[in-house]
Amino acid sequence: MKKYSFFVFAALLAACQSQSGEDGAFGVYTSECAAIDYDDAPVMASAKAAPMMRNAAMTGGQMDNAVEQSVTQRKLIKNGSMTLVVDNLEQSRSKVLSLIEKHGGYCANEQYSSWEHSSSYNLTVRVPCDNFDGFVAELEASNGKMESKSMYINDVTSEYIDLETRLDTKRSYLARYKELLKSAKSVQEIVSIEDKIRSLEEEIDSTVGQLKYLSNQVDYSTLHLNLRHDDANYDPHHPEHSQSVGQRLWQSLQGGFRGLVDCLFFLVKIWPAWIAILLIFWFIRKKRKSQE
Repeated sequence: MKKYSFFVFAALLAACQSQSGEDGAFGVYTSECAAIDYDDAPVMASAKAAPMMRNAAMTGGQMDNAVEQSVTQRKLIKNGSMTLVVDNLEQSRSKVLSLIEKHGGYCANEQYSSWEHSSSYNLTVRVPCDNFDGFVAELEASNGKMESKSMYINDVTSEYIDLETRLDTKRSYLARYKELLKSAKSVQEIVSIEDKIRSLEEEIDSTVGQLKYLSNQVDYSTLHLNLRHDDANYDPHHPEHSQSVGQRLWQSLQGGFRGLVDCLFFLVKIWPAWIAILLIFWFIRKKRKSQE
């Protein structure tokens, strides 16, 4: 009988210790929630937000699968560059602008350059991706002689999926922090949660901007087009177009004289520096005389 009594007493003692251990752990947990630091942005994650963060982590795999299923086609950025030598520069430019309008594109940038025996237009053309190949084919067939051509494709599917996944996750966290804000009781809790919400909103705006940029690059292909016209009568090796030794010597003398004049103008331009140097020299010389 005494043995049975001893075992019952031991069992009751173990149960009391277990209960006290649980109470102690709970006490630490609640005290940790109450000690909120103003400068610690994710402070609520240690208490109220922690269970919600674990739920978000558990659903991360499901979110990835949903995002991958939403991307029904690969995200490809098509770009290229081309140089065409044409007989009539202005007429070729008009044809190119007509082709751009025909294929639903636009000219993002245009620059005109002219040299002594050559002139050119540099065009940055944006065309819808679906019409890009047809635009390039018509461009090759209707304008001059193709001197160079390069086309390249960049697959950004994984980057696009990653940005979408990050965006969905951040929006989920933002919604949970807004729910926590409704139940916040102290000023420090409110300030900490609002700071985290503001940070998440900035990250979401940045991610949305990156997605828009990628989508624009995918939807519209870019072609850097150079239209060049060369003077057919110009031959650099022709005697009329080559310079004699005397002409080259005279041009060198003229260039040296212009460089000397430019140097003199520069020295005159920095006259305040000369005055400062003279003052410093005068001060040092006066100091030496006083020491003697």
